Amino acid sequence: NLTLRPRSLVRLQNRVERAHVLRRRIVVWNEARNQEDPQNIKFIATLIKEANKVDLAFPELLTLTGVHKKAEEWMERASIAARTTISFEELETLVSTGESLPLN
Repeated sequence: NLTLRPRSLVRLQNRVERAHVLRRRIVVWNEARNQEDPQNIKFIATLIKEANKVDLAFPELLTLTGVHKKAEEWMERASIAARTTISFEELETLVSTGESLPLN
């Protein structure tokens, strides 16, 4: 049975399928992120880039973007701390925050 579908419907169906694939990848990442082998920031950035292409919002994406933002902010602050003088307390806080990030 051959049915003709409008091109716009095919595009929407493809977008939905890509969103499902991305959502499954994010769920797998989220389930594994506190295990012994966390993903690196580049993997997270790749998922974010894919999410931007799909351009759909879903709850799992909010978790991912939150972790990505926190990691990016931490890396920026750690980079500055490595080049400048900071207080011991701030350094301890930075280290503690870095250790708690579910990334390597």
